[in-house]
Amino acid sequence: MTLNLKKLCVGANKVLDLYERQEFIRDKYNKTLHITRLRPKKGDELKDGGSMFWIIKGNIRARQRILDLIPFSDDDGIKRCKILLSKNIYLTYPKKERPFQGWRYLESNDSPKDIKKFLFKENFEEEAIINELNSLGLL
Repeated sequence: MTLNLKKLCVGANKVLDLYERQEFIRDKYNKTLHITRLRPKKGDELKDGGSMFWIIKGNIRARQRILDLIPFSDDDGIKRCKILLSKNIYLTYPKKERPFQGWRYLESNDSPKDIKKFLFKENFEEEAIINELNSLGLL
């Protein structure tokens, strides 16, 4: 069974905000990274087909494949971990989540299914429609 992570995307209102934040990171590091304080103890399971599920406005709304976990120490000597992610973002069926700090593991049987690949150049109304259908209980 594949193991995943779920993470709050703080400050984002929509998947486009996540995409734009990651574009900024790609410009700086030439990779899609998320830096966290602790390295997940179940890293081998995450690298074996796992994904990062992003929680935006209280719902899991997007997913990215985890490609690698790279431990490092920052300039102050604090141990951290770079989570290397695929550039591709997939919209998922919204799934309600409570707030938490850091990240949490997510079993694959508890993770929402993909709807489609997020394409920056497409019409962003699609995400709003998905959210509206979800709020009406139709998804």
